[in-house]
Amino acid sequence: MRAGIAVLLLAATISGCAPSAVHVSQHDPDNLRPTACEQAWTRARQSEQIQRDRANSRAQAWIQAARECPARLDEATVHAAQALTASQGGQANRQTATLRLVQAAQQLDPLAKALPVELADQAIIGEDRSGFELSVLAARKTDAAWMLTLADAHTAAAQILVGRAKHDPRQGVYSTTDLLAHPEKSTDPANGIQTPTPALIEMDTARTLLAVGRKLNGSSGAIRTDASQNEKSHRQATSALVDMIVAHMSMAMNLGYPAASSALLQVPKH
Repeated sequence: MRAGIAVLLLAATISGCAPSAVHVSQHDPDNLRPTACEQAWTRARQSEQIQRDRANSRAQAWIQAARECPARLDEATVHAAQALTASQGGQANRQTATLRLVQAAQQLDPLAKALPVELADQAIIGEDRSGFELSVLAARKTDAAWMLTLADAHTAAAQILVGRAKHDPRQGVYSTTDLLAHPEKSTDPANGIQTPTPALIEMDTARTLLAVGRKLNGSSGAIRTDASQNEKSHRQATSALVDMIVAHMSMAMNLGYPAASSALLQVPKH
């Protein structure tokens, strides 16, 4: 019996000296778990450390951040467009930026399904007007095939968006007074920057869609969709909006709009 007690005491001593296992609580309060937005934003910030030749990876990280953080849509899309412009070699690769815009325009149907009438009208007229203005500018040049392609992308975007609308708000023809007065260079009324007119047209279109995006953000910070729509449809609508905004911004930068954040991210005046 004495021997048995000794063995038990020895075992208890050894057990006390051994490192105990760490028990991780399975309960993780929601207020301690990083949100999808916080995770996406952290990854995007970390991507800024990636070398310049991997700028496209940075762009994709910021695009994802824009999708997950609609309350910070402006900032995330600007960073994404800046990274894309860097990955495209600045203003030299206009064809790549144009292709991105064309592809984004072709994927707008999920967004069209989610837009209420007022915001659909705003997006449709914005795209249609830009297409018309670029067509007018192209008619004044002899080497503007690329501009016609760009105009067609805007027109196609408006057509896809109007396909889900209850009516057609497109006017077809818009005022050209200011456009013809400044066909080469224009002053951006938002910040006083002088920029090539086609670049300002692209940036104005991006701003129109950003305004649509801000109004679509409900109290939960996400695009409002019908109850019958599933999560996949919801994400597709968000992605379509973000991709189109980034494509317009990237095109604007490729056409000569300043890519500096100071020009693009201004603190609103109250």
